[in-house]
Amino acid sequence: MRTAAFLILGVQIFAVFTVRPRTKPVARKISFSHYLTPFTEYPFALLLLGLFFLTFGIYLPVVYLASSGYQVAHMSQEMAQYLVPIFNAVSLFGRLVPGYIADRIGRWNTFIIACALCGVSELAVWLVAKTSAKMIGFAVFFGFMSGAFTSLSGALPISVSPAGEIGYRLGLTYLAFSIPGITMGVIGGPIIESSSFGWSGVELFAALTCFVGSAITLYSRWLYTNKKFFERF
Repeated sequence: MRTAAFLILGVQIFAVFTVRPRTKPVARKISFSHYLTPFTEYPFALLLLGLFFLTFGIYLPVVYLASSGYQVAHMSQEMAQYLVPIFNAVSLFGRLVPGYIADRIGRWNTFIIACALCGVSELAVWLVAKTSAKMIGFAVFFGFMSGAFTSLSGALPISVSPAGEIGYRLGLTYLAFSIPGITMGVIGGPIIESSSFGWSGVELFAALTCFVGSAITLYSRWLYTNKKFFERF
């Protein structure tokens, strides 16, 4: 944790002293109500809600990947730990390829499809992964698809925000990420320890939040495109 913290600190210090605004800032008075404007825009509020649910669905498997491999798929402790590097290695391509596809079919379209497929993989593979081969297969497929969430989630609010509000609205987006990020361990742990649900419970919860988040984001896209499904967006 300290290593990661100092790495981030070093990169941010470099950015502070080298990055300059593209245009000269213009001082203006901004009322408090101005900061509430994004929440009054129904499609944007839906986008934040969709990303809120998707954060649960995407990152719960990441948090519990090694543990589920060890306890559910009966992998050795050493092999279970390798699931995380496998996931991260494939996720690299999952962050690059969707960007290429997004330039052709649209950022929102690519993002929603990838997130929905993450839910499918959780339901169809992770839920029934009782062997090492299935768990590795899940790490590979989910790692690739979830990469689109990481690479494109910031592009969605930017694409529908006024130029002068991109920074603030992107901050709201990361606020939507942060709440599930803090609470997913608190929610996932008790579900796993529950005698009624166990590991199946957290796997179903992750899949459900992926589908709910994808559906809400799809509805937001539908509103932004004037209720047109088959449009590059």
